[in-house]
Amino acid sequence: MALVAIVLVAGLAACGVAPDTSEQGETGGITISLAGWTFSTRPEFKVLAKAYEKAHPSVRIDLKEYSADDYDKQLIADLSASKSPDVFPIKNLRMYYTYADSGKLAKLDDMAVGLAKSKDMRGISGYRVDGSVYALPYRQDVWLLFYNKTMLNKAGIDVPDGSWTWKDYESAAKRLKSALPKAGYKDAYPTYHHTTWQSVPQGFALAQQDQGEANSVFFGGDYRYLKSVYAMMLRMQDEGLMLSYNTVSSSKTTYQSQFGMQKAALLPMATWYMGPLTDQQSSGDAQRFEWGVTVLPQRTHDDVSHPKSFGDPTGFAVSGAIGGAKLKAAKDFVRWACGEEGAKVLADTGTLPAYLSDDVVDRFLARKGMPKDEESRRAITDSMTIPENPVGEATQTIQDELNIAHTSILSETKNMDDALSSASKAIVNSGLLDERYKEGA
Repeated sequence: MALVAIVLVAGLAACGVAPDTSEQGETGGITISLAGWTFSTRPEFKVLAKAYEKAHPSVRIDLKEYSADDYDKQLIADLSASKSPDVFPIKNLRMYYTYADSGKLAKLDDMAVGLAKSKDMRGISGYRVDGSVYALPYRQDVWLLFYNKTMLNKAGIDVPDGSWTWKDYESAAKRLKSALPKAGYKDAYPTYHHTTWQSVPQGFALAQQDQGEANSVFFGGDYRYLKSVYAMMLRMQDEGLMLSYNTVSSSKTTYQSQFGMQKAALLPMATWYMGPLTDQQSSGDAQRFEWGVTVLPQRTHDDVSHPKSFGDPTGFAVSGAIGGAKLKAAKDFVRWACGEEGAKVLADTGTLPAYLSDDVVDRFLARKGMPKDEESRRAITDSMTIPENPVGEATQTIQDELNIAHTSILSETKNMDDALSSASKAIVNSGLLDERYKEGA
């Protein structure tokens, strides 16, 4: 990841790029290009482009597909060479500071002000760097607790109702360990944690820590707030309540195969899985069962009335190398895609938009196979969503070091205290921490 940043910085040291004046398409209208990834399984790019073209006949959108795994690397290379598409997604906030600091993105402050006035708009604040906004969110996923209602009912365990603490969650998993085999689920685990992602459990811990404002804690250099959630994970994998980290990583286990095939009754996962799960159950790639979602378990029972979760927005940025009518069309597409019109189009695909009006939520949950109960709706709309990646110059360095600690802790190759201490020292010694936050750990 550091190499990627070096390549970008080197490329961005060049002089400014003249605006692209080749704006006219073959039909005399405006043609803009839009980046995306995995078009075969990620419908939002195609449907947004098609719907916008239908509403704006003078604009044509050409799609450019990138690799999902190497998206940032490939796009940064194109940005450095001034060959990027006119509009492109920022997948999450982990590398957003690098993009925003590059000088290659158009400022979107004018549109941000308008969208931010809506009570239904989420996720804009994470895109502000040095007083300006360089991307706007078109989707905002939130981590929830998925549950297999069919399995829980057969096992005689009450479905989660939004009042669980992590202690309650762990207790339910222990009861499920003995109840599931008796109910006929002999090879199933109580829960599944996709621990190859450091967001499980680091995202939970940051969103729900009680040490202060999330940015201050994340950039503070002291990561002991992660200990309680890691301790729970270690207990659960040692007691056989979940697949171990070593098994998940060595076998390349997926959350779809575990929850979708009824190999786990519970699953902390983000709303991005809701649409694909309905598709997989319809196609036969997942088994048929009744399921729902509720808010994540919380630290204490006092917290459940104001549940906290996490999730980075996914936003659209506009190339700073274009101008004139093309720039105007590109910015108008972003405004449209991030507002209510684009949100309705996204909701129909099973994608949760950043603009979440009541009508948009209705359309999202109206999709065949989605849970229709009030608790599932509440979970989507009421969770306070903290960014997984607070934005700053040190974000990548912090996450890289915490990922090393994550692997060491859950693989049980290093003591938790030692792993977190090593990460803290490396982060502080990087010299990238803002003095406003630095604790000198």
